[in-house]
Amino acid sequence: MSLVAEPGQFVMVWLPDVGEFPMSVSLSYRGKSSIVVKAMGNGSQALYNCKVGDKLGIRGPYGKAFTLSKDYRKVLLVGGGTGIAPILKIAEKLSKQSSMKVRAEAVTGARTGPEIPFLSTLGKMLGPNGVHPSTDDGTVGFKGFAHEQVQVLVNEKDFDMIYCCGPEAMMLRVFEIATKSEIPAQFSLERIMKCGIAICGSCCIQDLVLCRDGPVLDDRILRSIAREFGRFERDKTGTLVAKSAGQKRL
Repeated sequence: MSLVAEPGQFVMVWLPDVGEFPMSVSLSYRGKSSIVVKAMGNGSQALYNCKVGDKLGIRGPYGKAFTLSKDYRKVLLVGGGTGIAPILKIAEKLSKQSSMKVRAEAVTGARTGPEIPFLSTLGKMLGPNGVHPSTDDGTVGFKGFAHEQVQVLVNEKDFDMIYCCGPEAMMLRVFEIATKSEIPAQFSLERIMKCGIAICGSCCIQDLVLCRDGPVLDDRILRSIAREFGRFERDKTGTLVAKSAGQKRL
């Protein structure tokens, strides 16, 4: 798709007879942008099954992106599962803008080795020593959760910024590590988005509307929504539910 998007921004994807849903913009190629698809829900399954020539609609990009700075010297990229999609775009931008002179390392996590996406792609952009895979079962790289690998790296090295996207429980742990270590951090959050332009309010988190005020939020803003971040979300009816137990209504 021919659009210009910054790392962390998203597009609304429409499929006939399916509906519309948000997708993170990922790698660029010959002036075109891409999205990363894993068959999980109805929408992503339908998109995954699309063939060349099938009709779909794209609008956007929307939302606030990750903030990059030439003042950074070393940053840590953290992508859990499909959360690697916007993280890839940061790595791509840093690898192409050598004038920024920012060194990046990445932690990418999954349950098992075959589920780690784009490992070789990250290696080409950041170098073989710049990528730190982690798997729950230890089949590839560090045996353990992504946030545990982050803690190891933070203990060993000095980072100017952490960029993170993935399951919110993982991001909460990374947020806690960054806060304790006094490292600035930015996170890309996910919520149900029906409009993408701050009208429907389905993606609100406390007093924020994520499609407008995010999806990228920094650690300072996350502290202001600590009551919900990593703990609660809204279902399709707008009801606030516990993330760990979707049936529990508040």
